[in-house]
Amino acid sequence: MKAVLLSLKPEWWEKILTGEKDMEIRKTAPQGGAGEPEPWPVLVLVYVSGTGGVQGKFRCPGYVKTNLLAGLQRRACIPMGDLVDYAGGPGKSVCAWIVENPVKFDEPRPLAEFGLKHPPMSWQYIEIPETEE
Repeated sequence: MKAVLLSLKPEWWEKILTGEKDMEIRKTAPQGGAGEPEPWPVLVLVYVSGTGGVQGKFRCPGYVKTNLLAGLQRRACIPMGDLVDYAGGPGKSVCAWIVENPVKFDEPRPLAEFGLKHPPMSWQYIEIPETEE
């Protein structure tokens, strides 16, 4: 089964777990490839920076690509100036991934379990057993 491994800073993961942050901002989002179905919903596994492990997961039913950043700042917990800078300037778009049902694992799982030696800079597709979902 195709899933996504997403790198997050510890403070963002904590805000997701508490429900304060229900959108994750990225420049891109998963897409269906040539002849492949759209990937939604997608299982997102969360690698927390500095911990050396995958700390949990959430369900992402889809995303919104928008340049209307004012509506995202509260849901993404990011100040407007930082959103504009990340987007590349005023009027530029970002992808706001929708976060649902975050779960923290009892024990962190090593990247090697997912066939990786290092975490992605932002996110990447991975293959996981069907039992993961």
